Amino acid sequence: HKRKNSIAIGIAVRDILGLAKNLREAKHILNSGAVAVDGRIVRDYRFPVGLFDLVTVLPEKRAYRAVFNKRGQVVFREEKLGKQEKLCRIASKRAIKKGMIQLQTNDGRAFKMKKTDARVGDTLLVTVPEQKVLKHFKLAPGAIAFVAAGARIGALAEVKRITEGTMRRPKLVVLSAEGKEFQTVVDNVFVVGEKKPAIAVKGE
Repeated sequence: HKRKNSIAIGIAVRDILGLAKNLREAKHILNSGAVAVDGRIVRDYRFPVGLFDLVTVLPEKRAYRAVFNKRGQVVFREEKLGKQEKLCRIASKRAIKKGMIQLQTNDGRAFKMKKTDARVGDTLLVTVPEQKVLKHFKLAPGAIAFVAAGARIGALAEVKRITEGTMRRPKLVVLSAEGKEFQTVVDNVFVVGEKKPAIAVKGE
C-alpha cells in the first residue's frame, strides 16, 4: 500500500487498536509474533496496513478490518474470527510465459491464470494467506462499489454507468448513493460486490 493511504502496523497497534501504551510496547508485541496481517505474522512495525487488510491479534483471537472513514483515515472495524477473506482490486493485467495471464492487485499480490475475463478495475475476493480466488466482481453497472478516494471517500454506492476516457480525460464512473448521483474517476472506485458488499466495508 502507498504511504498516503495506509498506516504503519506499529502505529495501528498503539493508537487505533489500543494494544500498547507506546511504540516500544507495540514493537514488543509485534516481535512476539502476536499480530498477523492477511494471515501472515508481521514483525516490522513499519509494515503498511491499507484498505480491506485483515489484522488478527492472535493471543486474543480478535480480527479487525482496515477501512476508510469519510475523512479518508484508516480505521478498524472488529470482525468475527473465522474464514479470512479480502477484496483485491486488479491494477494491471498482462500476458506472461506459457500462455498464462498475470493479474497484479492494489495490495501487491500477483495471480497467474490460464484464462480469465477479469479486467483492470475489477475486484477479486480471495482467501488469505492462501490467495485462492473465490469470486470475481466486475466493474459494471449494478455493481456495489466503495469510493476509496476523492470528495466522496468512504461512500458505498451503486455503479450506474461508465464513461470511457480519452487522451485528455480519464475514465469516469457515475454512481448512486442515497438517491443522488455523482461521478468520480475510475481509480477512486473499488467494487465490493454485486448486490451487496462481499465483506463489511463501511467505516465511521
